[in-house]
Amino acid sequence: MEIRLFTIMIVVIALGTSGIDIDLRRVDIDQCPLPPGSLQLNIFAASDKCKKRTTECIAIPGLGFRRGSYRCICKRGFYYPDIKSTERYYNGTVVEEEFEKLMLGEHSQYSMDGVFECLPCAEGCEYCENGSPCVVSLNWLMRTALLILECCVIACLPVVILFTWKYGNVKTFKHSYTLAYAYAYF
Repeated sequence: MEIRLFTIMIVVIALGTSGIDIDLRRVDIDQCPLPPGSLQLNIFAASDKCKKRTTECIAIPGLGFRRGSYRCICKRGFYYPDIKSTERYYNGTVVEEEFEKLMLGEHSQYSMDGVFECLPCAEGCEYCENGSPCVVSLNWLMRTALLILECCVIACLPVVILFTWKYGNVKTFKHSYTLAYAYAYF
């Protein structure tokens, strides 16, 4: 009697999926640049559309998984152009929408000069809220007029001294202090 052993090999292939539900309304996107030296992993970092020359990005937590969850605030040395506005920043959602229009070739305000940008402070200002100067601005027209008047008075003084010297012996001038005043000028 012979026994044969047969090996039966059965290959089972299991196909299936696994899913994880994440409520994206509770996950924030931080599109602002990471601070220098940060080791945090953020694939959305520095994807904001703030105009880097005059504004910087500040993340707004709690808005969920959507782009534009930031504000573009003015950098130090710049001020928000609409000085009457209570909100002195550019809304990241609006900036993102205008940038998308630009990428789609539609009319967009994003590419216009001065739009979504802050204005520079006046010379000498490190921080400002409007364009008024931080240092005294000189009124050169008035200063020039006063200088001309002073020069005219100084030019007339030798004539006054000569007149006082020539007529100093007249009784009226003798008892006055005109001569003393003339010498006081020089």
